[in-house]
Amino acid sequence: MVLDPTVPKISVKGLLTQAFLTGWDRTGRSIPQDEYLESSIRVIETLQVEPESLYAEEGLGLLDGDEVDHLDDLLRADGRWLYYGVEAENFFLLQWYPDDASAKAKLAELEALGDGKQYLVDMTLRRENPSQAENFGSSSPVQLHS
Repeated sequence: MVLDPTVPKISVKGLLTQAFLTGWDRTGRSIPQDEYLESSIRVIETLQVEPESLYAEEGLGLLDGDEVDHLDDLLRADGRWLYYGVEAENFFLLQWYPDDASAKAKLAELEALGDGKQYLVDMTLRRENPSQAENFGSSSPVQLHS
């Protein structure tokens, strides 16, 4: 699926950063931001990317020197993104919704399941040290494959 050129876009790396910043913010900021971001990305073993969704499987993580694939792919930046992860099943999903109402309806549905962690991604959060936690890789196709 190709994105309409008039639709605002965000890179996979940008969306992951915003999702993990939101997760860090929701944890009460109990560990340093860079440490949270780095540990969140390092456990990803498989990444599947589409313009309106991102699916990741987690595991033991990347070996030193390995990089995450697809980070430069583009996703929709309009509407709302919803994070849903089930730690016991080692996966998380980021799903795009066209507006707040539909995203909040899905959020309520997921909360009723009670089997995971779910939240709306806050696209306004900013990193404390933008020069740090840059080990998201360079989208080298050697590691993760869709």
